[in-house]
Parts: sequence; structure tokens; C-alpha cells
Amino acid sequence: MKKTISAALLETPLKLSFRGLEAVVSVLLLSLSILYLLEALPLLSVTSGGKVGPGNFPLGIACIAIALTSLLLIMSLSKRYGLHDARKVTFDRALFVLFGAVIIILIGSQLASLGAFFAPWIMATGIMFCCQERGLRLLVVPPCIGGAIYVLFVLALGVYFP
Repeated sequence: MKKTISAALLETPLKLSFRGLEAVVSVLLLSLSILYLLEALPLLSVTSGGKVGPGNFPLGIACIAIALTSLLLIMSLSKRYGLHDARKVTFDRALFVLFGAVIIILIGSQLASLGAFFAPWIMATGIMFCCQERGLRLLVVPPCIGGAIYVLFVLALGVYFP
């Protein structure tokens, strides 16, 4: 059976330098951590009123994330792996990896409009599809994830999402 061009593109492995990929991911994560910190700073004054309270939690998460991603970036740029590191990272289905990343970014940017119940449901469906999950599990698992989030936060903790 002959493979079509689109099937060949989906299965073409993509090889990237381990050091280069690690540095790029480190910079992206550090950028996201800094953006998270900038978004967490206003929460500190609104929710806590200058006292220790729930506004400190996002700030603590942001500081820890910045520290850890900075350490990851320093380690990836150091001579720990040697100047001529020949290791490669292979993505067997690069298009599916890219599609999964796009799904995560789109769901994250549309979380307020989709809601906390439907966003994880849609994201889980998309990621499972990218992982080539088919059949009954693709129909059952994502709604269960959305339902579990609803039960945990709304019913058990009393936290209501917009």
C-alpha cells in the first residue's frame, strides 16, 4: 500500500539538537514565568490587602517558576554537555506535536470564554487525538476530566469559575 504525501509528512521524523531545543524551551518557559509574575503582582494587592493571604500563592508559584527555569537555562547554556554535543531529539510525528502545542495555547487563551468545565474537555480531546487515541476512550475520558474538575472545585471546594 502506497503512502500519500500527507501521510509521509505526518510520519517524517524531525531531529533537533538536544542542547538547542533545551535552550529554546528554557527561554520560552522563563518568558512565560515572567508574564505569569506580571499577572500575579496585581492579585497580591487585590486579594490580600497587604497581608499574607491567597494573593501570595500565585506570586510564590511565579517566583519558584522563574528560579527553576533560570536554573534550567543556565544549565542548558553551560559547558555541562560539552561544546560538541551530538545528541539529537527526534520527533516521530512533528506535525502532531505542533498541533498539540497549538491546542494547549488556544485553550489557555480562550479559558475565560470556554469556562473551566469545557476547556479541559476540549483540550483533553485534542491532545488525545494528537496522541492517536481513537475509539470509546476518546469519547469517555475528556468529559470525565471536565466533570472531575467541576466536582473538585465547584462542589468540593466551593470555588466558582466564570
